[in-house]
Amino acid sequence: MKYQSTRGLEKGVSFKDVLFAGEWPIDSKDGGLYFPERVPKLSQEQLESWSKLSYPDLLAEILCLYIDPSELSREQIIELAAGSFSRFELPEVMRVAELKNGLRVSELFHGPTLAFKDLGLGVVARLLQKFLSASGERCLIVVATSGDTGSAAIQAVRGLDNIDIVVLLPHGRCTEIQELQMTTCIDDNVHVFAGKA
Repeated sequence: MKYQSTRGLEKGVSFKDVLFAGEWPIDSKDGGLYFPERVPKLSQEQLESWSKLSYPDLLAEILCLYIDPSELSREQIIELAAGSFSRFELPEVMRVAELKNGLRVSELFHGPTLAFKDLGLGVVARLLQKFLSASGERCLIVVATSGDTGSAAIQAVRGLDNIDIVVLLPHGRCTEIQELQMTTCIDDNVHVFAGKA
């Protein structure tokens, strides 16, 4: 699987290069956003079989569609998906609650910071770590936050060997629990600074 820019000037970009391109202010060199050169087609049978998978196993199947095996093998992706949720309260990662009148709601608060962002940031952190450890490189992530993003990003990367994170937060402008989640992490690769907003 390769990626291209929405503006059409970049094509054939690897998943790794897209991952490390960043998010702000733009992803691609021509000012567009990256997206897959093709969207995989899924059969009804495949979707039905996936409906029985655990969250980490479903994630692994989806990642295998979008990451070329030359970059990460299926086995590496399965291992990465399983490890992305090691700090979650539930082994199944998320739960679907049955409410009245057949209504179902996904519970996305079982991660280490109780925020839905734990689901995505844990995966991104493991992907970054996998590529960085293979190359022997390090990266620095800088986050400016007013709450959920900073604490979820810290939990995602804390203790990872090849990633440092600097989190900037507005002093007294986050909830107490969010500020404590960010300022009580003592891992060597986590650096938190509060400033006046």
